[in-house]
Amino acid sequence: MAQMFPSIGEKRPKMPVFTVEECPRCGTKTKRAFKNGDYVYREGGDCPKCQAKTLITQIFAELIKLQ
Repeated sequence: MAQMFPSIGEKRPKMPVFTVEECPRCGTKTKRAFKNGDYVYREGGDCPKCQAKTLITQIFAELIKLQ
């Protein structure tokens, strides 16, 4: 079974963090790199389709798979 946390002295894998912004008007979702200050339900940028203000709906990390 895989460990959730590395042991002492073991290197942690790189996990880039992403933010998902969703437009309440047209439903467009965009994924971008996380910026300091992001939090869920915060107002985001402008929607690329309809120019309405977006809302941050998700913040998550993805594990980089080394080959």
